[in-house]
Amino acid sequence: EREAVRKAAAAAEAERERQREEAAREAEAEMAAALAAAAAEQAETQRAAKVAAERAKAEEAAEKARAEAATLQAAEEAAAERAAEAARAEVQAKAAAEAKAAAE
Repeated sequence: EREAVRKAAAAAEAERERQREEAAREAEAEMAAALAAAAAEQAETQRAAKVAAERAKAEEAAEKARAEAATLQAAEEAAAERAAEAARAEVQAKAAAEAKAAAE
């Protein structure tokens, strides 16, 4: 009878050990899955940060291009105004020369 009790106790201990090992394997698998998910999330975060940095860089370049275009337009308008003033001055000078010639 003692032998039967000892065998039963040994079998129960073996079953508990098997269950502990199975629980440890499951925990390891869950940890590996969690690590994989964290790595994927970090990669996604890094990708999103890279996209945001690229977008900011593109927006900065676009703003610089707009500023350069505005400067160029202002310079073109100033040049056109100077050309118009020069044309008016030329017309006035010609009219003055004609008036002087007529007076003589």
